[in-house]
Amino acid sequence: MNSIQVLLVGVCGYGANYINEISEVRPEGVTVSGIVEVKENIEDLYPIIREQSIPVYKSVEDFYKEHEADLAIISTPIHLHFEQIRYCIRHGSNVLTEKPVCTSVEGARKLQEEEKRCGRFISVGYQLDYSRDVLALKKDILAGRLGKAVSMKCLHACRRGEIYYHRNGWAGKISVNGCAVNDSPFNNACAHQFQIMTFLLGGSLSSAAELESVKGEVYRGNPGVDNFDIAAVQAVTESGVPLSYYTGHPCREKKIGPQAEYVFENGTVYFGHDFGNGPVNEYVLQKNNGEIVNYGAVDKGARLQKFYDALQAVRDHSRPVCTVQCAIPHLQAVEALAKLPVTDIPAGEVDVVSEDRDMYHEVKHFKEIFESCYENQRMPSDVTERWGK
Repeated sequence: MNSIQVLLVGVCGYGANYINEISEVRPEGVTVSGIVEVKENIEDLYPIIREQSIPVYKSVEDFYKEHEADLAIISTPIHLHFEQIRYCIRHGSNVLTEKPVCTSVEGARKLQEEEKRCGRFISVGYQLDYSRDVLALKKDILAGRLGKAVSMKCLHACRRGEIYYHRNGWAGKISVNGCAVNDSPFNNACAHQFQIMTFLLGGSLSSAAELESVKGEVYRGNPGVDNFDIAAVQAVTESGVPLSYYTGHPCREKKIGPQAEYVFENGTVYFGHDFGNGPVNEYVLQKNNGEIVNYGAVDKGARLQKFYDALQAVRDHSRPVCTVQCAIPHLQAVEALAKLPVTDIPAGEVDVVSEDRDMYHEVKHFKEIFESCYENQRMPSDVTERWGK
């Protein structure tokens, strides 16, 4: 086919990855037909805009008055996704959107209907789903090589300070201008490790296991954050597999995990497990018979494999592997957590620390409490009274 016409919607946040990739790699057969960005003077940030005379617009509506695009890449704030995706797909574009696809399960179901009606695809940017090692593991699960899933658990936390929360107008917010955002570590920075559990349990390569039930405990360690910044989640898939996930931002360590353990009939898949020589940050299957399968030996693909898969899907008239349906189980859990009361961590259990021109709220004993929760698949209220639950 002729050159794929790409529209970039948002290039001053995560979307910078796409315009930088295009600028540096110059993928063959790709033309940027336009950029939608509300910030001024972005031509000064990205020389490719002047070099290729790429038109810049303030809205998708303005772009489509003058142009068409084969693929729209949406990297805007969470609460803008639904309307922008719907507008782009209704105007003939396939869509690659950053996660989450939108802010509700209802909205995601409507976008599935739009796909069918318009004959275009919507691909969601949970990058782990596109990684070739993850897909190799999923193919083995689908082929029955691991037997039935028994349980899955994961721990992943990463410290975030005031700069993170003040980088835009929606970080840590429950809603913006009346639209749900539900921004939290569970819905944003640490979303991938929960979503990948549901993806691996999907009944096909491009589906995820939806949830029968979700329960949890949510806490706030940083009193300046609107929403919770700590979450412990226990969910059960429709096929009865229990999932446990622990995440948060107000920790002393820059990063805890990811550490995961997926138990199957024929063995256990680990990530971040220490087999004796330090944590292995790859997916490793240890079969019941002692055999080891290291999925880290599989080439993961490109850093922005989701981008290249979307381009290939446009060429092939196919669909990328991470569909709207793959995003729905995560949204189910986000909506369930949004209904829970947020418990404020007592002030005496939180240290406020200045470091590298940033300020952090650090919950005391965060790591040991969550490691105990992870080890025993329990809730924080089961293992400590420190958090005031």
